[in-house]
Amino acid sequence: MTDANRKAQRERLVDHFKTAYQIVIGVAITIACTNVFGDGSIKFPPDISFWTFGIFFITVMPIFHGGDRSLDAKYLQARSDGFCARVSYLWDFYALVITAILFVKVAQAIPNPGSTPSAGLAGPTPTTPEHFYIWMAITFGFDVIVLIIDGIKSKLFKIYGRWIAFNAALAAVCLWAWSQPHFWPGLSVNRTGAIVLAFAVLRTVLDYTFGGEFMFP
Repeated sequence: MTDANRKAQRERLVDHFKTAYQIVIGVAITIACTNVFGDGSIKFPPDISFWTFGIFFITVMPIFHGGDRSLDAKYLQARSDGFCARVSYLWDFYALVITAILFVKVAQAIPNPGSTPSAGLAGPTPTTPEHFYIWMAITFGFDVIVLIIDGIKSKLFKIYGRWIAFNAALAAVCLWAWSQPHFWPGLSVNRTGAIVLAFAVLRTVLDYTFGGEFMFP
């Protein structure tokens, strides 16, 4: 088999894994939109559904972008020869899909006080934002573990180290927001959502600022 044929087959394999990843992320975005805009109305002034949807949307896109690029960077040019290399390949794929599934849970947990619980695509709608914040914390905590493992086994630890710091910080902020009703009763639900959204926006800005060369080859 020629090198050109091997490269073409690697590209098709990477595209196969990307497609599965893209489908699950697409489901998460669909659920989020259905949960927040299912009745066709836009609430004003913004309520907690607006803030949490913003947190979800501003974070899911760079995570999706970075995951997609990581497969290209690691596997388009390099052959996966040997048992360890193939296990590493599968680990990266499953880690991305699990991250996407966690974002589905985040999307399902977006609170919509104006809606009644339903058994539709979005599932039962939580009545409080704590569900959302704890799933966000779990998602970004899991991503920190994935990045640590990938940073150890790859030569991209410099940029991975920054991502680890950014994601760990957002996970900590989400844990703070989750505990806020019990330990920080002075803040309103909407103000807490706005604070977390501000941190989420900052995380995304830093992500693209320090990872620009990796994200846009």
